[in-house]
Amino acid sequence: MADYIEAKKSRLKYYQKIPLYYQTKERKLVLYKPAGKTIEEVRLEKEQVPGKLYIKQEDKIKGIKEIQKVFNIRLSEDIRSNNPGKVKETLVNIVQETLAEPRSGSLEGVSETVNILISEYTKDSDVIKNLLIVSKQDYSTVIHSINVMAIVLGYANFIDCSLYEKKILGLSALLHDVGKTKIDTALLTAPRKLTDEEFNEIKQHTIRGYEILSKCNFGYKEIALTALQHHEKLDGSGYPYGITNLEKTAQIVGFIDCYEALTNDDRPYRNAMSPLKTLKLIKQDVESDKFSRNLFETFAYSLL
Repeated sequence: MADYIEAKKSRLKYYQKIPLYYQTKERKLVLYKPAGKTIEEVRLEKEQVPGKLYIKQEDKIKGIKEIQKVFNIRLSEDIRSNNPGKVKETLVNIVQETLAEPRSGSLEGVSETVNILISEYTKDSDVIKNLLIVSKQDYSTVIHSINVMAIVLGYANFIDCSLYEKKILGLSALLHDVGKTKIDTALLTAPRKLTDEEFNEIKQHTIRGYEILSKCNFGYKEIALTALQHHEKLDGSGYPYGITNLEKTAQIVGFIDCYEALTNDDRPYRNAMSPLKTLKLIKQDVESDKFSRNLFETFAYSLL
């Protein structure tokens, strides 16, 4: 059993290339669905489905890629059907699957997701805007990451970035918090202010994100550096290292990360703020040289 993991029932229909196994009364794992067949085809043949099905550990990444491919196709269909709610739901599914096993082989799969969004955005500028209109009650790292990506792509379009630059920015934004998958969930969702020790643990997500993304084959150094630097500040007051020479992509994502969190995330010690109040608050950090004044002004105009 150590070489197998239970397959989620909601994902069984997406596995075609991945074999599925069931456990006999003698606790032996036996092939149920071979590679190359869908679960529906096997069900029709056998007229029954075991209570639990398993995949091999070695097939986990391959399985995630297969699910990403299906959801990316669905994403294109949802966008064309002009259904923002379905688009966001599909995006959430893609990112949840990806972050379930955040390492090389699975993370690269979201490249196509960002490509689809950029491609459709060039045809219809409302695609990205509508993503932000659709909200979800379960605000989480996944929802936050999608929102940050949407705002970043909107900003990238406003400043007329090339498709190449948009892809780097989109991927950097979507994966900037991947290191939080290595942080205790209880800390991330604590309904109170954290202690200094707890907050120091949270800060480690930047380093862990960099370590994860550095092993991936994106071909863009900016993605890993953004995960590392998105909480750094131009005056050296940020973390994890207090540097002042920041990657441009990290500056953009870090600024928008702050804006999105303040406008969408209710906390026990503060409520989500309006865009105008958020900009006024962030302006204080601009005046103390934590954020770029040019970035602040350009971003404010992009919201009009």
